Order: sequence, then structure tokens, then C-alpha cells
Amino acid sequence: MKYENFNDAEVLRIAVNMEEEGLVFYSSLAKSVKNAKVKEIFSILANEEKDHLNNFQKVYNEITTSRDAAQGCEDYTVDEYIRHLVETGVFTQKGEVKRLTAEIKTDLDALRIGIQAEKDAILFYSEAAKNTKNKEGQKAFEFLASEEKKHLKLLADLLRVLKK
Repeated sequence: MKYENFNDAEVLRIAVNMEEEGLVFYSSLAKSVKNAKVKEIFSILANEEKDHLNNFQKVYNEITTSRDAAQGCEDYTVDEYIRHLVETGVFTQKGEVKRLTAEIKTDLDALRIGIQAEKDAILFYSEAAKNTKNKEGQKAFEFLASEEKKHLKLLADLLRVLKK
């Protein structure tokens, strides 16, 4: 994805993609991991990603039919920062999940990638919430940042248990 500057609709479109990729990732892993607890957690996370996706899709549809869609960030340093978050994020590129899942050899590998994806999402959604002009988009980003923090804790706790 190439971006010069970001408006609220573009940032929401990226968020929709991140949730789609997260859904594919966790759904795929729920089918392939060995440990029953890891399988259960990935299934739960897949369902939550689906809910998040529906939430962002709704806000995206609302914003693209309103006059707010063209509002963008006026600070080019923020645009550059967000571009770097998108370019380096685990689930920000379409089709990245297929490559990542091919690299996973163990349940611990899967957990580590999930943890990194959650960290990326927290950072992206927190920054998006600070910089969006649309109030519904801001609420959605703030809510999702807090949800992704819960996911991070869940995965990190499970990783700690399995490493023992």
C-alpha cells in the first residue's frame, strides 16, 4: 500500500484489513495448533476479530457516505508515522497471514506472532484514535485498542504457562 497522507476513511480501511487478516490468522491457527488450550484461545480470538471487523466495517460505511470521509490529518509528520506503522505491521498488508502461517512450526511460534500482531494493533489503534477527526471512528479505535490489550494479556499469559 502506498499512502501520501491519511484521512479517516483510509485509516478505517486499514483497520478493516487488519481485522480481516486477524480473523484469518486466528481461524487458521485454531484448526492447526496442537495444544487444546491454545486452540480454544485462538477460536475465541477469531470470534472477537470477527466482531471487531463488523464494528469497523459499520463505521467505515458510515464515514464514507458522509462528508467526513475527506477529512485528513494536517500534520505530515503524523502521516509519515502512521505510514510507518502500516508498512511494518503484522496484519496491515493483505495476504500477509498466508506467509506468516507457513513459518509457524510450533504452538509457541503461533503465540509469539499473535502477541506481536496484538502489539501492532494496540499501537496503530491508539495512534488512530488520537488523530481521527470522526467521533465514531475515534470511539471505535479507542475501544479496539482496549480489546487488543486484553488479547495481548491473554496470549502473553498463555505463552508464559506453555513455556514452563
